[in-house]
Amino acid sequence: MNDDVEIGLVVMDENPADALRIVRAADRAGVHSLWSIDYYNRSSLTRAAAFAAVAEKAIVGTSVTPLFARSALALASAAADVQAIAGGRFVLGVGSSTRRMNQDWYGTAMQHPAPQVRERVELVRRLIAHRGGPFRFDGEFDRVALAHYERAALPDTVPILAAGVGEHMVRAVGGCADGFVGHTIAPVDYLRDVARPLLAEGAARAGRDVARLRTTTQIVAAAGSDPHLARRDAAAQVGFYATPKGYDALFPQGRFGAERAAAREAVASGDVAGVVAAGEAMVEERAVFGTPEDVAAQLRRYSGVVDWALLYPPHFGVDPERVHANELALIEVAAGWAS
Repeated sequence: MNDDVEIGLVVMDENPADALRIVRAADRAGVHSLWSIDYYNRSSLTRAAAFAAVAEKAIVGTSVTPLFARSALALASAAADVQAIAGGRFVLGVGSSTRRMNQDWYGTAMQHPAPQVRERVELVRRLIAHRGGPFRFDGEFDRVALAHYERAALPDTVPILAAGVGEHMVRAVGGCADGFVGHTIAPVDYLRDVARPLLAEGAARAGRDVARLRTTTQIVAAAGSDPHLARRDAAAQVGFYATPKGYDALFPQGRFGAERAAAREAVASGDVAGVVAAGEAMVEERAVFGTPEDVAAQLRRYSGVVDWALLYPPHFGVDPERVHANELALIEVAAGWAS
């Protein structure tokens, strides 16, 4: 953990061609790291490979790749490929995703999230490290048997960061991963007072050195010449992400319960203005927004709390053109911070 925070950018464009234009501009500007997301209309690994092919200096990562949307073998193979393209600058960020997403989107059962994540991370790491000959893994949840397996020409290590919210998952991350990814609307006090002690607990139980863990977090970030519009976009994203009950740990003692309930109702009815209104109450502690100078000033609160802050452009209820313009403004923020 360092007092100096490195600033990265999550590239959000739905169109991959637009995303690559942002990647090139950010890399030229000296942005520390560039991150792809995984969603029903985006493949984090495909995009990370493309980012790695055009970025010459920046770290490239996934924030985050669902651990159970692909087989462990497919995930390990893709990660090793991207690491080779990136020349060692690739970081694989993974997460369990929600039970609903695993069941309804990926057709995968997830009954024991923390133990399953711990085992899958270990399996992916072993597959990447294995050079040749038979491979066998018989875990509680995963089984892989290969009579012949050879990847002698590809990298044998890929740093793995894992996301978590609840206490069991965050402890598991401390015990198995190379670093932690905080949720997009995790406030600073949660990261400092809840997540970091849980990571240390998990690391201690596994006999690991917590000081070697990389702590990162995504942060909803909206920058532009119109600070009121930037606040509106940030509030929309915060309101949207506040709706899942699986994120209750980010709202202790029922904090913002009424606003979260209102946001759920607004999302269900397609009422974007209602989501914005609900997010307004939460946005100041769970996002950074305003002019580029405002955003840079607000990012100071993460100093000494995380190593890498990943700026996440709002996209819920935001036009694609404004997403793209925000990314360009956030490049300015990140480049100014680095210099």
